[in-house]
Amino acid sequence: MNSNQPILIVEDSDEDFEVTVWALRKAGVERPVLRATRAREGYELIQGQADARDPASPRLPAPCLVLLDLNLPGADGRELLTLMRSGENPSAIPVVVLSTSDNPRDIEACYRLGASGYVCKPMKLDLFAQRIRDLVAYWFGAVHLPGMVS
Repeated sequence: MNSNQPILIVEDSDEDFEVTVWALRKAGVERPVLRATRAREGYELIQGQADARDPASPRLPAPCLVLLDLNLPGADGRELLTLMRSGENPSAIPVVVLSTSDNPRDIEACYRLGASGYVCKPMKLDLFAQRIRDLVAYWFGAVHLPGMVS
């Protein structure tokens, strides 16, 4: 399961980010993890820009999967989905929303905007770890991701 293609976590909460990385490692994921705390920063990383303010900054490999929190400061996760899925060259990178919201309107809106999946974050750590294991088994075991070689 080792690869240079990173996973991007778009999450503003330090605690939620650390728990997600812990659960990914516990599930056997060894690939690099990138973090963005805002939608625009996430979009720049998806585009391969280490720092959009510095044109000389190195290009990064595109993430193979985005784990997206909905409630971000400023532009929220829905806006990032809109940016990714619209325009001249929409991104094919799968986006799985990780949210505490189980509101059917939020879930439906995310799928309408192009989310590849929606996972409600449970409050119990062991249940969250199980959800991440299931997510890893599906996205890195059962499907082929864009840009990944078998």
